[in-house]
Amino acid sequence: MTRLLLTIFLACCLLPLFAQQEQGSIQIIPDEYAKIHHEGEVALLQMKYKEALSHFKKVLKKFPDFSPALRSAGACYELTGEYEEAAAYYEKALKQSPNFSRALYFECGKILYQIGKYKDALKYFELYESLKQVSPVNFAYNGLEERKIEAKYYDQLEGNLRSCRAATDSLQFLGIKEVTNLGGAVNTGADEYFPYLTNDGNTLFFTSRKDEKADENLFTASRPRGEWRSAEQVSEFNTGENEGMVTMVRDGRRIFFTACKREDVLGPCDIWEAVMDGNHFTDTRPLKGSTNSDGWESQASISCDGITLYFASSRPGGLGGTDIWKSIKNKDGVWGAPKNLGPNVNTTGDEEAPFITNDGKVLYFSSTGHLGLGEQDLFVSRLGVHGVWGYARNLGKPVNSAYRELGIYLTPDGKTGYFASNRNGGHGGMDIYQFELPEQLSSDPITYFEGYVRDSITQLPVPCTVMAKGFTPIKTDAEGRFFMCLKAGDTLQVDVRADEYHNYKNQFVVPQWENRTAYHVNLLLDPLFKLPAYTGDLLVEKGVPMPVKNPSTEVHHEVMFDFDKSDLKPAEIEKIEEFFSTAFKDKIIHSVEIVGYADEVGSNSYNLVLSEKRAKAIGVLLKGKGIKVDKVYIEGRGEAASDRPNWQNRKVDVVVKLEK
Repeated sequence: MTRLLLTIFLACCLLPLFAQQEQGSIQIIPDEYAKIHHEGEVALLQMKYKEALSHFKKVLKKFPDFSPALRSAGACYELTGEYEEAAAYYEKALKQSPNFSRALYFECGKILYQIGKYKDALKYFELYESLKQVSPVNFAYNGLEERKIEAKYYDQLEGNLRSCRAATDSLQFLGIKEVTNLGGAVNTGADEYFPYLTNDGNTLFFTSRKDEKADENLFTASRPRGEWRSAEQVSEFNTGENEGMVTMVRDGRRIFFTACKREDVLGPCDIWEAVMDGNHFTDTRPLKGSTNSDGWESQASISCDGITLYFASSRPGGLGGTDIWKSIKNKDGVWGAPKNLGPNVNTTGDEEAPFITNDGKVLYFSSTGHLGLGEQDLFVSRLGVHGVWGYARNLGKPVNSAYRELGIYLTPDGKTGYFASNRNGGHGGMDIYQFELPEQLSSDPITYFEGYVRDSITQLPVPCTVMAKGFTPIKTDAEGRFFMCLKAGDTLQVDVRADEYHNYKNQFVVPQWENRTAYHVNLLLDPLFKLPAYTGDLLVEKGVPMPVKNPSTEVHHEVMFDFDKSDLKPAEIEKIEEFFSTAFKDKIIHSVEIVGYADEVGSNSYNLVLSEKRAKAIGVLLKGKGIKVDKVYIEGRGEAASDRPNWQNRKVDVVVKLEK
């Protein structure tokens, strides 16, 4: 946009007769060459850069010190990405006429930065800063359009000065040796961008569209043997509208993505979430809370602990264009009011596509507002000790180029990066590239820690809350699973308390882990009332009543439960008490076997847990009556083979064996 303003300025604001004021003298070129220069301006506005350049060079061949032609020729080179040549023409224009254009000092500094001459760039930016108080009448170009451009440049000056000083102080971001195109299985003549990989690195998700008029869709590719296979659209996910950047929660169970123009979308695009199962996504819905607005929200990145969401938005209250914001999830699962990341990250340009590292201390993002090497570059900012993000730094070549770089992803081990660029040499449009990350760019090592809370006897999952020192309480899922991001080398202290179980305390030393799979531990809880798993001959065919081997020594009682419940109803308790107080009067009970069932509604693992709970509820009741229970068999599926309705399968069979 700045360059477009410059071309308009060049065409509309040249001095009459191309008079050049130089230290009090006026240089005038003949009408013949003034006409040639004007033809160059017209071609420049029509984006015919080679044609425009040939006209300007004709003028310069006759008048090599004519600054307007030098500046125009430099603009042609800059617009075609030939920055070395552009810098040479800009510098010559200022050398020949220091009072030619104040804005050109800024433009010269920017182009020198883009070719890596940071000290020279800093010199021109500082000169531009020193000229701020000089009256415009001292410069040959001093019209209204020039002053508008100067004001825009002064807004960017402070950030550019910081960038130059950081680059001259440290060359740490020049350590990336090379970038590699992912090849034709992934990249095509269309645009491919916003890469994101599963933890094992074998599945790639990315956004693609054929052209600027086409809608964006989510694609996926796999590499089972080290080579990428042809990408294809994710089934049952894409719509006729845009589906944008996908970000996975580190536990691999949930994603955040951009949804546009769907029902329930508040603005042009919102951030939604979905449950992930392989390459399939279910339960898609907008985020709860204040993250989405009537502005544009997109391109989310979630912290490793799943608590902080970083995203791009055009909502009011930003610094201009699109900014990067963050939102923190409350204890009730609702996302809180977003907070802008501030001027060290955001500018009057566009900042987008954030990526937060596992340790939460390093933020990568794309920007058109910070001083860059081309149209849009990748930058990095580090979190300071006081919670303020530090000055953004350009990643430098070869990641950034004279073209557009958008979106970055780092593998869980922090060693490999992926990004998109429309640079020359690709397959067309935006392509996805990868690079190896130098050590100085990496974050602190974090280990993906996955725990399963299980019953020590039955090995079935125990849904509960895990208390870990220094962390908020974590609820396990239906599989008894919990997931944490932990600093390698730390010691994790856990305390688990669950109904019907002894308290569990343990500590684990967290190893440094490559995170292709999570570091796995089992937390085995000892039940207060132990029901050893039955291994005898109670196994029966589904739907067939349990046989009574010896009517004189074995008696059955059936206890019914409500749907999805394991609590004993008062009426059932009365029946059990009556059963044991009357049926076995003057008889000696040898043992009691309990067989728990559930109907066919729900998953296999869920029904196993429900069956166990129902059996244990009766076991606890009998224990209180002083009755010994030493065997249990738990059947976690409905009696599908029977003709009984589902409600009759929500039961527990109590088998009482009497002494002969």
